[in-house]
This record gives sequence, structure tokens and C-alpha cells, in this order.
Amino acid sequence: MGYASGDFANNMSWSLVSGYLMYFLTDVALLSAAAVGTMLMVPKAFDAIIDPFIGSMADRTKTRWGRYRPYILFACVPMLIMNILTFSTFPDWSDRGRFMWATGTYITLVVLYSLVNIPYSALPAALTRDANERSSLASYRMTGAFLATTILSFGLIRVVEWAGQGNSALGYQRAAVIFSLIAFPFYLIAFFSNKEVVEVPYVKVRYKHLFGALRGNIPVWALVGAFAAWGILQGGMSMRLYYFTYNAGNQLLFADNTTIQSILSVVGAFSISALVVKVRNKRTLPMIGFVVAGIACIVCFFLPIQTQTGIWGYYAMSVFIGIGQGMILASLFGMVPDTTEFTISRYKVHAAGFVSAFTTFAMKIGTAFSTAASGWVLSWIGYEANAEQTSNALFWINFSAHIFVGVLMLVGALCLRFYKLDKSTYNKIVDELAQQGDDQVVEKL
Repeated sequence: MGYASGDFANNMSWSLVSGYLMYFLTDVALLSAAAVGTMLMVPKAFDAIIDPFIGSMADRTKTRWGRYRPYILFACVPMLIMNILTFSTFPDWSDRGRFMWATGTYITLVVLYSLVNIPYSALPAALTRDANERSSLASYRMTGAFLATTILSFGLIRVVEWAGQGNSALGYQRAAVIFSLIAFPFYLIAFFSNKEVVEVPYVKVRYKHLFGALRGNIPVWALVGAFAAWGILQGGMSMRLYYFTYNAGNQLLFADNTTIQSILSVVGAFSISALVVKVRNKRTLPMIGFVVAGIACIVCFFLPIQTQTGIWGYYAMSVFIGIGQGMILASLFGMVPDTTEFTISRYKVHAAGFVSAFTTFAMKIGTAFSTAASGWVLSWIGYEANAEQTSNALFWINFSAHIFVGVLMLVGALCLRFYKLDKSTYNKIVDELAQQGDDQVVEKL
């Protein structure tokens, strides 16, 4: 549970930003949708590019606390401060001033978030080499993440209304303060309750060796494809708040459905620790999750959301989407550390942080592109903030939130067909590394 505390804290920022920032910027800060789309893409793309270098830096770090834990401790405070500032806007400033503020705070936030999250994601490779234990850690991690998302989903809009008293800008800022304060003690728990026990010699590895380890590394590239699909669909799902605001005419339905999905995501994530021992290849579980959630999303497109039947139908689909999402992320994050030993065996490079960062890079690039596209689509369909939308605008909001997302989930399942690192192969690699020793492995560089 100590490891899970870290992602509980992470998602007090990540889920807040991914779920609400675009709406905050268009409907509260009153920036144009096209400008917001581009603004959200550029910092995220820059952040994605530097992620592998942050991961490599973490791999090279040597302190009395280990490689990865110090980043959790020392980067979390400035990150949480930027979390608050990102959800701050000043209505009396010019459009240009508000845009520059939003851009500056957001790009700083995503870089600081990476300084926390990349080492945190690489940490399981230093905690254990047991494949099932790593899956269990990922399961607990995603349970913590979805618990945080559940709290945000149920409480964010309600806290904004309560804290803002009719002033949405003040409400979002105070909500960011509250959720950032909740996150801080959980970062401390994550730091103090984990210990890096897997001993790997500290060796300075050149970047050409790190990037060379990606050439022909099919397990890593399969995960890159799955994470990219997940990132793209996350950008698409940012449209759901618009969908419930304008298509359904009820923002609280967004809060309620997202809460249902988050709760069921906890169930899906928590089930992985029990289910993973029953499959030969870890890819099976996230593939099931992608397909189930994808089909449910596509079904949601056809529901008459302004009727009671449509609302209850959406609630039912939210159950399947939630379980699928939990299975997907808990499994994927449990698979990433296993590629560490594969990479050592095949390429003679220890690069847990680099590989973790590279998969996160794919997810962030996908999110950056998809979020930008969402803003551009809103601009293209003639979206007007806080106004009645045209039937054409309502159609494309619905399409982006459901058909687009559902299809990308099916693509994610297809990518995982290429992940061939089953348990038998992995255990054989671990046994070989144990016989030759990591010292012999890194010396071959």
C-alpha cells in the first residue's frame, strides 16, 4: 500500500489536469478552443521528449535513498504548487496575458510532474524481480490511482460550486489547493515505506546505447503502442465533460458516471493481482480490458442521453468501461518493469528508468496530439463556451467522446498482440541473469 500511495498522490494532479483543465481553460478562463488545443499540445510534447532523459538521469542517480525515491520526495512540493497555479486564472487580464499565464504554468507543471512520476514508475524494478510481485505492485498502484480519481470525480464539481459560491475561477483554484494538500502526505508515505533492494551496479551508459536498446525491442514497442493508444483516448475522453454539459445538459451526470467508472476501475485494477497468476502472458488481461471498454464506449455513442433510458444505459456502460480501464492500466504498468530484464539480457543495458520514461513518452505524445485535436475539433464545429450548441457541434462532441475513444481502445488491444514476453521466457531470462550476475552484464558495455 505504500507504493500505491504514490499514485494516489500523483492523480490528485494527473486526473485533475487530464479531466478538467481543457474545460477550465475554455469555459472558465475563456480562451479559444483552438488556442487551448495547441497550448496543451506543445508543453506535453516537449515534456514527452525530455521524459527519456529524465528516466536516464534517474538511472544514473546514486544517493543513500537509492536511485528513484529522492525524486518523489524533493520534486513533489514544487509540482503541487504548480498544480494550484495552473488552475488559477485572472479574468481582468487580457486574453494574451491569460494565455501566457496558462502556458507558462502548464509547461512547468508537466515537467515537474515527470520528475516525480518517471522515477516512481521505474521504482518497481528496484523493489523486486518477481514478475507476479511486480504485477501486484502495479495492481495496488492503479488501485490507489483510481481511488484518487474516484474522489476527484465525485467531489471536484461539487467542491468548485461550494468553494466558488458562483465564481468558477475561484472555485477551481480552491479545489486545486484542497486536492494538492491531500496529495502531499501520501507522497511522504510513498517515500518512507519503500526501499530499493534490487542491487544493480551504477554504470554510466551512453545515450546511444540506451536508444540502441530500443532497436528490435518488440516487448517495449508493443507497450509503446498500447500506451500511445491509451494516451490518445485520454485526450478524447476530455470531451466527455463537454458531452455531459451540452448534450446531456447536466454536469453532475459527468461527476456521477466518472465516479462509477473510477470505483469499478479499482475493482478491475485490484483483480489483476489475483488474475495474473492464471495467465501465461500478461498481455491477455489488458487486451480483454481494451476490448470490453472499447465496445462499451462505442455503445454509449448511440444512447439517447437526454432520456431516463439513455442515462441508465450510460450508467451500465460505465461499469464495463471502469472495469476495463482498471485492467488495462494495472496490467500495462506491471508489464513495463519486466522489459528491464529482457533489455539487460538482449542489449546488456540496465535502463529501467529510460524504458519506463519511453513508454510514458508514448502515452504523453498520444495525449498531446489527442487533446490538441479535441480543441481543434471544438473550434472547427463552431463551439461557443457557455452557449447552446448546434446539432452539428453536439454530434462531433458525442463522436469524439465515444466512437473515437472506443476505436482507439481496440487499437490498443491489437498492439498487445505483438507482446511475446510470456512468463516462461521471462523466468528463463531472470535465471540466466542470476547465474551470470549483473556485474558481468554491465561490464559488456
